[in-house]
Amino acid sequence: MNEYIDSRELQQMKEQLAILTQKLNKETIVNERLMRQAMKDKASWLRRRFIIKGIANLILLPYFIWLAPGVLGLSVGFCIFVSLFILLTLGCDYYINTRFRPEKFVYGNLLEARQDTLMLKKFYANWRKYVGFPFCVIFFAWYIHDISHVLHGDELNNVLIGMAVGVVLGIIAGKFQYRKVQRAIDGILEQIEEMQCSQ
Repeated sequence: MNEYIDSRELQQMKEQLAILTQKLNKETIVNERLMRQAMKDKASWLRRRFIIKGIANLILLPYFIWLAPGVLGLSVGFCIFVSLFILLTLGCDYYINTRFRPEKFVYGNLLEARQDTLMLKKFYANWRKYVGFPFCVIFFAWYIHDISHVLHGDELNNVLIGMAVGVVLGIIAGKFQYRKVQRAIDGILEQIEEMQCSQ
């Protein structure tokens, strides 16, 4: 009689363990879906940011090609330099957006998504250091040179003061945006590592 009770209790415990295992598996699947969706949301925000920047660059391009030389009296060389930089930026943004797809975080391989995210992080850091900063230095030096031939006296001083304020505000906004992008990328990488550890 005791053997029957023990085997019956053992059978009930096995059934309860199977039910618990099923619930844990479902919870793991739901948790993984939520994490993948959170990563996709962050990746979508990053992608939207690059698209908005690309649209802004497309709006600026005709200004530097047709309006800046005639309206502001800026040199043609300066306008060509800025236009080429804008085209370079558009090309790089296009390249990034073709490689960095938010859908990969929901349906794709996590290892591939991690590689793309690391590539984006490295590209963004290198762009800022090796392209963005040197461009800004050349841009402002050349702009001051060109504008000083067009404006004189108080007009020139007002433009230079306005430009100095703009540079300071631009540096602050640029650092803020850079940190925000890097935090989003780091968040995606942390979530990928958590998911890889849990598998």
